[in-house]
Amino acid sequence: MMYFRKIIPLLAIILVAVSCTKQTDTTKPYKVSSNAAWVEELKKRNPLKDSANITSVYFRYDTIVNDYEVSGVFYPIYQEVYKNDSWGGWSYESGVYMIFRNVETGNEFIFDKMGKWISGDDDCGYFISSNILDIFSNSFKGFGKEDTYIFNYNDEQVCQDNPLLLDADFQFADVDFDGIDELVICTHGGGPRGSNSYDAYELTTNGLVLKEPYNKPACWFAITEDTRFDTINKCVICSLPESSCQWGEYIYQANENGDLKYIRHISYFDDKENDVLTTDTTEYN
Repeated sequence: MMYFRKIIPLLAIILVAVSCTKQTDTTKPYKVSSNAAWVEELKKRNPLKDSANITSVYFRYDTIVNDYEVSGVFYPIYQEVYKNDSWGGWSYESGVYMIFRNVETGNEFIFDKMGKWISGDDDCGYFISSNILDIFSNSFKGFGKEDTYIFNYNDEQVCQDNPLLLDADFQFADVDFDGIDELVICTHGGGPRGSNSYDAYELTTNGLVLKEPYNKPACWFAITEDTRFDTINKCVICSLPESSCQWGEYIYQANENGDLKYIRHISYFDDKENDVLTTDTTEYN
């Protein structure tokens, strides 16, 4: 009996401790120790490790995607001019250095970008991560050097006509019908009217190469949520607004090598006063 009298208070203490333990929300980025081996590896390879004024924030994704383990360094840039805004001086400019390592073969490649990443910027050559946007909340108080996060990987599908994922920061998908997956980087909210846009990169022996023709002016926002993939005719159909009452479709067709050629532009004008929808088609050789 004395034994049980002694053990009951101990069990009560354990139950209280467990109930008071803060549960980690794994649906959003969460902090972890910066002493992990993968963080030490990033510290060694960080190309800006000797820059005293650069804050390095380390991250890793919680899922192995297409046999790739992905980790990286985020560089939020502090600017005094923004010190009184909701983000406390952390500007819209940033950089990212990501290592994609194949866990089966050991092969790896690097995605490295610096620049502006705020939605609506004229330059789309940047990386917008939904996980980074989660960190940049109104209650955000700033990054400390060597803060370390685990990022979640979201695999929500866009729609039947678009094989891309809606909320994944990156993915592997065949966007040119050649049977080989490209690396597709998402710029969350970086497309027209706040939609997601995507840059596609070919994986080559010399590194990542931006996939043609998505870097051409005619397709100025690359792939978006509204892009349709016609697998029968091997066409990519990019839909973009051209004015408040007009939108256009930029149509690319792939050959057997996956090279995409701009073949057609269809412009739609919605005359709401007369309830008439007119179209204008331009063919390209």
